[in-house]
Amino acid sequence: MRTVMHLNLRVDPTQYVPQIRKVPDYDYIHLVRQPKYMIDMSLLNEKVHYLNEIYSPKKFVGKHDVGILHAHHAQLGMLLLPFKKKTELPLVTSIRGRDATLADQPVGYMDGAKKLFEEGDLFLPVCEYLAERIIDWGCPPEKIKVLYGGVDLEQFKFRPPDVIGNSQNILSMGRLVEKKGHHILMKAFDKVRENFPKATLTIIGGGVMEEELRNLAKELNLGDSFQLLNKIPKALVQEKMQNADLFVAASMVASNGDVEGIPNTVKEAMATGLPVVSTTHAGIPELVTNNKDGLLVEENNVDELAEALEFMLLNRPLWESYALNARDKVERLFDQQKQLAEQARIYDELLGGELIEQKEEKK
Repeated sequence: MRTVMHLNLRVDPTQYVPQIRKVPDYDYIHLVRQPKYMIDMSLLNEKVHYLNEIYSPKKFVGKHDVGILHAHHAQLGMLLLPFKKKTELPLVTSIRGRDATLADQPVGYMDGAKKLFEEGDLFLPVCEYLAERIIDWGCPPEKIKVLYGGVDLEQFKFRPPDVIGNSQNILSMGRLVEKKGHHILMKAFDKVRENFPKATLTIIGGGVMEEELRNLAKELNLGDSFQLLNKIPKALVQEKMQNADLFVAASMVASNGDVEGIPNTVKEAMATGLPVVSTTHAGIPELVTNNKDGLLVEENNVDELAEALEFMLLNRPLWESYALNARDKVERLFDQQKQLAEQARIYDELLGGELIEQKEEKK
């Protein structure tokens, strides 16, 4: 079994752990830059190492039988270029969103990206939208393979939506940052309350905009119809999802240029049967087909979002077909097991195809 050395931003459950630790037929080294990025101690094991403590890359990869280097953001790919040069191993870099923009990037980031595109072996953007972005920056198309992030369908089981009930609970989840568009959703919800006074909105997440969003809720007089929940137990998150009627992701380009790839929360909502309203931002249209498995509106548009929410609340019988189509889409294109198998196939191909032949012989 070959080993892949993965470098990601930090060790916590939000940081693509299955794409590091559950790729079939591949062992892993889970690398972060320094010990301070070891966030969730329950994930600490003997395979976690720190880049700043590796003094001889060649000895390290030899000791651990490493065959591939995989950086899980472009800036981490740049960090591994010297490692690649010293070890002569192929370097894979995932592209996930902000790393395909100049949003809050250091001076010289574009030059670093161009060097990475030139010297790196393979790039795995999480959607076609980001693939096009890095091609525009100069990444050779032949070095690109889109690899969608997957959803654990055993964890996110399907439950038919309640098409005959009278509850009107709207849910959104994600970091409290501008590109998530929570402020746009709150303003749209305020408009919806005029015709749906029993409707509620719950936003789950933490981040730099928390105080701003709480102040906005006061300005809009949302009162008890609105909840902003931060740092709540996983069981409560699941309870909120079960009690929700609609899921909304109002994603948008931030003022600094930051963008999404495809939000995992939307995939998870679709997997569980929650009707979805989102925007045409970034890679979301690759997941949600408007009027088939959800609704899409123009990003950063309060009025269009409010109209979509009202349409959903007025047309509950449509929820069933949206939900069934959405689950089917996730099962076909965003099933975690299938995507991890595809990741393994990509590794096999990168190693020259010999592993593919060995696996075929075993069948």
